[in-house]
Amino acid sequence: MAKDLADCQAEAIANGYTHDFGFDARSAPADIVNQLRVVDYVTFDGGTDPGDDVTMYLIESTSELKGYLILSDSFHADPRKAAFIDALLSKRRVIS
Repeated sequence: MAKDLADCQAEAIANGYTHDFGFDARSAPADIVNQLRVVDYVTFDGGTDPGDDVTMYLIESTSELKGYLILSDSFHADPRKAAFIDALLSKRRVIS
């Protein structure tokens, strides 16, 4: 089991989650959300500094592309990445 973000990312990559969806979250058209789903996520608490809290999402596409997106859980979060994840999670709740 991964003990920190770097270990978790290395483990995800070793399991085929090699694509960094962070780039897609900042530049891809909105309709890409229809092709993706969040399959798992893990949150890391930085302890005393809330600015260190992050969540890593594992994402799969309908075309079998697998990857991850790392999102800060604080006011430092990239709003485009946050909106991207919100759209994926909203879609997941509707389908379930």
